[in-house]
Amino acid sequence: MGEAASMVNGVVQRKLALLDNQVEKLKNHFSPLSFEEFKDSWEHRSIAERGLQVAVEICIDIAERIIALKEAGPVAGAGEAMEKLESLGIINAAEPYRSMVRFRNLIVHEYEQMDPEILYKLVTRNLMDFRKFRDELDKSL
Repeated sequence: MGEAASMVNGVVQRKLALLDNQVEKLKNHFSPLSFEEFKDSWEHRSIAERGLQVAVEICIDIAERIIALKEAGPVAGAGEAMEKLESLGIINAAEPYRSMVRFRNLIVHEYEQMDPEILYKLVTRNLMDFRKFRDELDKSL
């Protein structure tokens, strides 16, 4: 795969660093907040939505780059990209990453219906799913 593979892998590593940074910022911002503080604040809910959307977009971008590197594509969408990573043995299971993609789609397409409880849970308890994604990729790359 030569120089092109090395360049794509460098891009993947940079994206993984961006993902780490994004998750750390979310964790630091939301860990001290109670649910009451969160649900009553348009700013906190907006930060959570955008921060999670960006983190998921980074995961999608990484998945698509790896698929291109492995010459295993194209894929029809982000959910299929996660399934492809599973079939290539790069991740153990497409879930919870397909759930991340579905959540991102919800933020983008049905944003007026965001449940503050779900959003709060994601930014205070589920950020480790992004770390799991990174760890699985580190083992495979």
